[in-house]
Amino acid sequence: DEVSNLGAARIRLRSLQAAVTERESLVSEHVDTLDLVDPSGIAGAEEAAEAGHVVPHASFTKKMREDGWEILAPQMAPIQFRLLEPVLQRAGLNVRVLEHTNHETMETGLKYVNNDSCYPAIVVIGQLLDEFVQGRSDPDRTAVAVTQTGGMCRATNYAALLRKGLRDAGFPQVPVIAASVQGIEENTGFTLGLGDINRAIQSIVLGDLLQSLLLRVRPYEAVPGSAMALYERWNDLMTQWLSEGGHSKDWRGHWTFRRLIAKCVREFDDLELLDIPRKPQVGLVGEILVKFHPDANNHAVDFIEEEGCEAVLPGLMQFFHNSAASGKWNQENLGGTVKNRRLRSAALWAMERYEDPVRAALLKTNGKFVPHRGILEMAERSTDIASMGNQAGEGWYLTAEMVDMIEHGCPNIICAQPFACLPNHVIGKGMFRAIRNRYPEANVVSVDFDPGASEVNQLNRIKLMLATAMQQHGEHAARLDFGADTQITWDEPEASGCGGCSISALAGAASGGPVSLGLPMVRPDVRRSA
Repeated sequence: DEVSNLGAARIRLRSLQAAVTERESLVSEHVDTLDLVDPSGIAGAEEAAEAGHVVPHASFTKKMREDGWEILAPQMAPIQFRLLEPVLQRAGLNVRVLEHTNHETMETGLKYVNNDSCYPAIVVIGQLLDEFVQGRSDPDRTAVAVTQTGGMCRATNYAALLRKGLRDAGFPQVPVIAASVQGIEENTGFTLGLGDINRAIQSIVLGDLLQSLLLRVRPYEAVPGSAMALYERWNDLMTQWLSEGGHSKDWRGHWTFRRLIAKCVREFDDLELLDIPRKPQVGLVGEILVKFHPDANNHAVDFIEEEGCEAVLPGLMQFFHNSAASGKWNQENLGGTVKNRRLRSAALWAMERYEDPVRAALLKTNGKFVPHRGILEMAERSTDIASMGNQAGEGWYLTAEMVDMIEHGCPNIICAQPFACLPNHVIGKGMFRAIRNRYPEANVVSVDFDPGASEVNQLNRIKLMLATAMQQHGEHAARLDFGADTQITWDEPEASGCGGCSISALAGAASGGPVSLGLPMVRPDVRRSA
């Protein structure tokens, strides 16, 4: 009842069929995968050789960079990407981040991307293709850029899907820049020096800081709009700092990274706020694009704040931390090399040093602003629920996010996932029971996002969770007693239901209590009469 697009359902059935067929073909429970030959690889090579329409794809060259070709980049995390854009421009790349997606770009994505592909692929590729389809960009002087994970996620295939979409739309000449840490593809015109990489990391750290500060104070601002005005001021100042090498027209001399952060935190700490109790905190976790991109999650953060709660988002840098944190586990369990483990450990150590000034500044606010926990600490507290071997999609980090939020005062969590993103459903929704067993106060809900999904259903699921959050928090609670009004009569005899519960017990008939709605942790002892 949540979707009108059945493509994602079909892919689940196909996966089940493939698994059944594979099991029937096995003669033993133990198979030496080293001796198996993937027939799809052979068939793909033969098809490519015979197809005739398979041609080398266009590459982004040094000359294109020197000639000032525009590079379109899709939006993912607005606060962070607004600061990253000027860093790339300073590096000599004429990058333009596409700020918004809408119904029209989504329809373009559905037209040119196989509808069995995941929701983020349709969002990102539709956003890029629509620039050419609507004539807003010149296909003969424009390239497009997407990230490539290189892992088990379907995001690895976004570059190939984008190239096919460009060909089908009539723009095969547009170069696709597939940016990846592993250097999977080479584009001679898209290179960054060490100084550029340094500023890029700084921009993401600053974006994470602004995101945390804004979400913490906006629900409590004494003057409406003052928090956003302060954010806009610091977004402008940080943009100048990144573009001008530590300088700005608003101050004299050169400011260090540490001084910039300290000054920003001090101004947010001084912002006038209402003298009211803290509101229920509601975390938003899940697939990286859906959790950060407001247009992809139907502006979930705004909805949370409109309902009287405080939104909590993890930082973007933590996503990169989690990729580097699994080096030891990979070496011990997957045959990873000592060199790879040491490189990952060194990368994690270096990235954490960028966040030291943030941590120092936030600790001076006497608990008003709290720094993010270290990724290794998060792993230690959560990998008994989801092993570090879960590395597809967001992997074990998604569970670690939920555990970390619950343990630090945010038991209410929305897990935003693309419909049919199988890894994230396993590591997200699949971990709910284990999380609730350990943390009975956990109030978690999974919300699936898809081009054909019902926005009303999505918002209703979130609203029910927020109602539970408000009730647990002891504010604006409403009495959920429907039994007395509806006069429900239960004719069924006492019988064991799911989990050994009787139907009458579930209905509250035996005790004369209200009908249970199945909401987590809506307890009679915390209800207040209307």
